[in-house]
Amino acid sequence: MSSIISDVELKSQIERTIVDDNIILGVTAIKKLRFRTYKNLLVLSVAFLLQFTAFSAIGNLQSSLNTEADVGVNSLSIIYACLIFSSIFLPHPLIALLGLKWTIVLSQIP
Repeated sequence: MSSIISDVELKSQIERTIVDDNIILGVTAIKKLRFRTYKNLLVLSVAFLLQFTAFSAIGNLQSSLNTEADVGVNSLSIIYACLIFSSIFLPHPLIALLGLKWTIVLSQIP
């Protein structure tokens, strides 16, 4: 019995090894992508939380300092009405115009 491997058998063995290595690399790439996605989601969530915490604190200060003729409460009402309007009608046109990434960046600018 000969231990010499034919060229066809050798090529098929090499192709199977390459495919197996790509499958293993594909699994690690998926894990890295999943980690990066969750990390980005966490960063965006924390940024959103901090932004609206600061906005709420300043809004409460504004409404308590400007009690004459309810200027603080009226300004907060106008701000929240514009926020509701813009969150209902503006996302789709802005995403179509700028893309998702730049729309998120633009929305974080106060």
